[in-house]
Amino acid sequence: MNKKFGGKMPTGTPSLALSTVVVVASLLAGASVVHNLYKPDLTLPQIESDETDKKD
Repeated sequence: MNKKFGGKMPTGTPSLALSTVVVVASLLAGASVVHNLYKPDLTLPQIESDETDKKD
């Protein structure tokens, strides 16, 4: 009766480092897909300068 709870050690569970890598990779892949679907419009509008108004 040396074992308090009995049973055997669980097998086949992934390590914490591997599961962290998988989570981070899936988050980055999901963000990449979303940003490729909804690309922002990064063009800047033309600004009319005040110098042309002062010359007239």
